[in-house]
Amino acid sequence: MKFENVVITGGSSGIGLDLAKAYAKQGSHIVLLARNQAKLDEAVIECKARSVTEKQVIQGLSVDVANSQALSECVSRIKQSVGAPDLLILSAGIVASERFIDQADDDFDQIIHTNLMGSRSVVKGFLHDMIANKKGQICFVSSLGGIIATYGYSAYSASKFAVIGMAGALRQEIHEYGVGVSVLCPPEVDTPMVAKESEHILPQTRFIKDIGGTLNVRTVTKAALKGIDKNQFIIVPGIMAKLSYAQARFMPRIFAWFMQLMVKLSSK
Repeated sequence: MKFENVVITGGSSGIGLDLAKAYAKQGSHIVLLARNQAKLDEAVIECKARSVTEKQVIQGLSVDVANSQALSECVSRIKQSVGAPDLLILSAGIVASERFIDQADDDFDQIIHTNLMGSRSVVKGFLHDMIANKKGQICFVSSLGGIIATYGYSAYSASKFAVIGMAGALRQEIHEYGVGVSVLCPPEVDTPMVAKESEHILPQTRFIKDIGGTLNVRTVTKAALKGIDKNQFIIVPGIMAKLSYAQARFMPRIFAWFMQLMVKLSSK
C-alpha cells in the first residue's frame, strides 16, 4: 500500500526512524517529530538518502508531544506544509525500570503523559482531517509490555496497556470512515532507548526480558509494514514474542505462574 503523507512521532531514532526510511523508499512524504532537533536533522539526511524522487518532502520538526500548545502549533504547520497524514505512526515514548514502591509520582506521571496522553494528543490533532478524507491508517506503538505485565514496569506497562485499550476503542469508532487502526507490540528491540535503559534496569526485569530475546529493528519494521498494510490490529513481531503473547492469552494461569517463577529465580 502506498501512503502519500507519513507522520511519525519519535522519528529521530529506533523504530520510528527505521519505519521512516522504509516509507521514504516507497516515495512517501515524511514528517518526523521528536524533541532533539540535531538528531532529527541527522534522521532527515538518512531518509533523504533513501528517497526515490526529488519532489519528496522530508522534514523533521522538534516538538514534545506532551506539550499541548507546542504540539498544536506543530500540527498546524504540518497541515500547511504537506497536508493531513494518511499514515500516522505514534512511536514517541519513554521507559523506566523501577519498582512501584520506589517510583516517584512525577516519574510515573511523566511516562503516562508521554506514552499515552502524548499519543492521544497527536491523533486528536489529525483525526478530523483523516475522517474527512475517508482514508488513512493510524499505528500506535505499544509493546509486548502492554500485553504482558513485567516486573519493574508498573508505569510503562500501565501506559502501554492503556494505549492498546484506547486504540481498540478508536478502531471501532472510526472504522466506518475508512480509517484503520493498528498497534505494534514488539518485545525488546535493539534501539537507543533500550540501550539507555540498560544502564539502570532492574535485574529481575533484565532476566525476564532476556528470556524473550532482543529483536533487531529491521525485523520489527518488516512486521509493522506488513501489519499496517493489512490493517491488522495487534502486530507482534518475533517468534518468541508471538509465543509469549499466545501463552499469556490462552493459558493465563500457567503463564502467570511462570512469570512469578522467573522473578523468584532472578531475585536470588
